[in-house]
Order: sequence, then C-alpha cells, then structure tokens
Amino acid sequence: MISPRGYAVIDTETTGLATGWHHRVVEIAVIHLDPDGTVTDEWCTLLNPGRDLGRQDIHGIRAADVRHAPRFDQIAGDLVERLRGRLVAAHNWPFDAGHVRAEFDRIGIDAPVLPEAGLCTMRAAGAAMPWAPRSLRECCAAAGLPERDWHSARDDALAAAGLLAHLIARAPEVVQPTPDQYRFVSRSWPRLPLGVVAPVRRTPVGRKEPHFLARLVERLPRDEEPRVDAYFSLLDEALLDRRISGSEADALVELACSLGMDKGDVVAVHHSYLRELARAAWADGTVTDAERSDLDTVATLLGLNDRVAATVLDEERPTGAGGSDARAEVTVGGLNLRPGDRIVLTGEMRHGRHVLTERAEACGLRVTGSVSGRTRVLVAADPDSQSTKARRAHALGVPIVDEHALVRALDSMPSATPGKSDGTTRRVATAPQGVEP
Repeated sequence: MISPRGYAVIDTETTGLATGWHHRVVEIAVIHLDPDGTVTDEWCTLLNPGRDLGRQDIHGIRAADVRHAPRFDQIAGDLVERLRGRLVAAHNWPFDAGHVRAEFDRIGIDAPVLPEAGLCTMRAAGAAMPWAPRSLRECCAAAGLPERDWHSARDDALAAAGLLAHLIARAPEVVQPTPDQYRFVSRSWPRLPLGVVAPVRRTPVGRKEPHFLARLVERLPRDEEPRVDAYFSLLDEALLDRRISGSEADALVELACSLGMDKGDVVAVHHSYLRELARAAWADGTVTDAERSDLDTVATLLGLNDRVAATVLDEERPTGAGGSDARAEVTVGGLNLRPGDRIVLTGEMRHGRHVLTERAEACGLRVTGSVSGRTRVLVAADPDSQSTKARRAHALGVPIVDEHALVRALDSMPSATPGKSDGTTRRVATAPQGVEP
C-alpha cells in the first residue's frame, strides 16, 4: 500500500561526488507527488556550503547566488517536514541519499536516509525500459518526457518526478515499494524548527543584479563631509581584476554606509577614481586602445555614464601629448605582480591549477597552499567563493581576484627562475574586459 501522503522526489546539486572528501550539497529540491503521480507541491533552495562550489561548469551555480543562501542546519526542519510520512525517491537515489545523510550527520541528526530507504528511478527505468541509458535525461527521453534545464535541482527533481509518474502509470510493478521503503515512511523524525529562513533560488539566466549604487540612499543629513580614503582604497582593491563581485559590492555598500556616504558622495568618488586612471593612462603621452577600453570598463563597473570615460580622457589630456614614440611602462590599473610575490589559488580553474602554478613559478612568483598576511593576492575560480581560503583572505584583507586577472598579469611578466626575485617591478598592461588572453 502506497503512503497516503504519496512521494517525495529529491534532487541535489553538490560540490563534488564523494561526501568523504568534504563535498557538500549546494542546492536541494523536493517535489511532492500524490499516490497517482500528480505533482502537488515543490520546494527548492540554494545552500551556502561554506566552501568553494566545485565544478561550477556542471551545476552552473554562482558563488554570488549562495553568499546569502541558508546553511543546511537552517533548512533542516523544512526538509524533514517534506520527507516525513512519504515514500522518498530520486534518480540514482544512493547518491542523493549519501549527500543528504552526510548533511544531517554534520548537524548531529541520525537521519534514516539510507540507500535501501528510497526508490531509485534510474534502476526502475532500467527494468521497465532496458534499452534506455542510465542518465536522467536519456531515461526521460525514452519515456517521451520533455527536455528541462538539466543540472538544476528543481528541474532535475521535476524530471525525476515525471519519470516516476510515467512508471506508476505504465509499469507499476517496477516501482512497487519494498519493506525497507515502507519502514522509512513510518520512521519517527525529530521535531526541528520550521521557517527559520526563506529559500533562496538561483538568479535566472540573463537577469543581472541591480548596480550596488542603487542600494545607497540619495542624501544623508550630516554635520561634516565623510572621510572617503577607506572607500577609495577598497574600490582600488575590488577593481584589481576589472570586475566587482557580489561580495565586493556588499562590502562597498557596507563601508559607504558606515562612513556616512550617500549616493552622491559615492558617485563623486567614482568620478575621482576614473580621473586618476585617466591621468595614469596619459602619463606616457598616449592612450592605447586597450587603455581606453579599460577605462570604459571601469566606468561601467562604477555605474557611470558610458560617455564619462571619453570626457575625462579629453579633460586630462596633457598639453602637447601624443608625439612621443618611447612609451613608458605604465598601468591604467589592475593587478600588479612582481617576482617573489606570494599568491594562493582556490577553486576549479578553467586553465587548470597546475598550469597556472607552473606559469606563475616561471615568472618568479611563489604559489603557496594557505593564505597569510604575506599573501599578495588570492586567485579564485569564483571571487565570491566561500572557501576556507577566501574567508581567511577576507579576514586578513588580502585581495581576491579571478583567474583572468592572474593570466593577464602573468602575460605581462618576464619569465624568471622559479622562486627567484630580481627585485624589479613589472606593471600590468591592461586588456578589455572579457578578452581571453
């Protein structure tokens, strides 16, 4: 007899495959079906795993999306209520069960989420459609079910729920619950707090977060002008890699508010910052296309009008500029590295961490495994990473940049004997944002 409450179909997205390697759940969804296979409810949330997100190219979750997501312990009660008294199912149930159980173990709850406790639609589909491959996508295609946004917990759970409903209708014998699965239904769960935090969903594809300037008030009453040196310094650090990550935007807004800066103050500082970059660009008497594009990029990141960079460049043009053939090495901004600097890498790099390590060491940089006060920069696959290294970098005030900034910096440095410093400083030749080296 099927549970009167029906089924709970689960899917998880994780940082990796093995729970024993400290991999975590970063998104979880539960779809409720009635005994006939009709969807009656859905629930999904991102989770902050407190570490890097692993293969982001697979699950597509950005660190910016999870920085305000709940921890597992904060949604554990909501999850228990969605599993209580229901038959549980998943496509490749042992995988999802292992990760969910590991999360419960971390908060001291002995959850009955065992391999034998749930129905596996992968195995059931293999019995009903032996010609079909094992993947959820191929099983759904064999059953004539629609395509979905694969590797999103919600869509994968809905797909598995649709596959289960198909099997209930067409091959009920392959999804007949076992005694172990019935015992899961009757298992007593602890009573945990409900509704501690609201679920957090992914940012829809194509939707951008509002510029951080929009979060600042237009005008604040005050007796004196705020000191903006600290904001200027943080802005300089945030723009090292020519992007402003979600966590950097949060920090800029928080600092501006703590300094008593309103939106007008911040815009004025942004203009001043852009003007300093324009002066640096003109220092050798000419402005290259790359430097001009770089200023356009910075202007956009700072929420300034797209014509501002051109206006500032014209205003800062020195008298008689433009006739010199000899060009001094000067940077418009960005990441500066010199032989002997210590850098640390975190996350799954597109170029491969071993490749970046070899290139960095060939330029005389020291690639270390942990962040300290002597670290020049932390290079992250995703600058909003919640990895231990990233949290340590934030605590120590070590800048965090993406790997493209490192690659651009390495391209501008001469090769050197690994680990040796020649005492010289090379400045970074900037490139337009989005241009791969």
